[in-house]
Amino acid sequence: MQAVVHGEPDAWKRACPVRREGRGNLPPQGGKAPQPYSTRTRVWRWRIWPTWALVAIDHFSRKVVAWCPLEGPNAGWVVEALATAFRLHGPPKHIVTDQEGVFTGEAFAELLVDWDAKQRFGAVGKHGSIAVTEGVIRTLKYEWLRHVPLIRGLDHLEQLLADFELYYNAWRPHSTLQGAVPDLIHAGQQWARPPRTAKAVPANIERCFFPETRITGFRLAKAA
Repeated sequence: MQAVVHGEPDAWKRACPVRREGRGNLPPQGGKAPQPYSTRTRVWRWRIWPTWALVAIDHFSRKVVAWCPLEGPNAGWVVEALATAFRLHGPPKHIVTDQEGVFTGEAFAELLVDWDAKQRFGAVGKHGSIAVTEGVIRTLKYEWLRHVPLIRGLDHLEQLLADFELYYNAWRPHSTLQGAVPDLIHAGQQWARPPRTAKAVPANIERCFFPETRITGFRLAKAA
């Protein structure tokens, strides 16, 4: 079950110093306006009760721009969560979803009309058609939440998602961004990856420990 928000909302339009032309290639000038993607996924409270979580990311910088635990998988919770994200970051031009009932009902249609957004359906059964959202969900589930023995209710899940946003945006270098963190690219700052031929480990490495998941994040101090 996935919804991919695709477009160029005003809040994301900015001059980006880099853009991708193939994996790992970041030219110093030019670029596309960032594009927000969103998806929801199911996690388990107390290892018994299924709970949905909505995560929205900026496709260009990979920055998590919105997250929300949902009290139910119904259209009402999904529509409200997406509307909140649109109010904060601006409406997208297109929303790409699957064809599940949540995304084909009247409530979702009204959301599209209210925010003047158009809906597109993702490729049915095509692996990788929304690979960016699949990647962030894999990181959330198997790199972050797998270190949490028990999700103790919605408040606990909300805190875990807040910590994940900080970790993913500021303390997790991305190979697709040539080792930069999403916050840096989203802010439009220049980034130069240390050369492969470097003889020494950079001395300006910062670290941040997240006790809940027992994960330590790293970044270069100049990328803060």
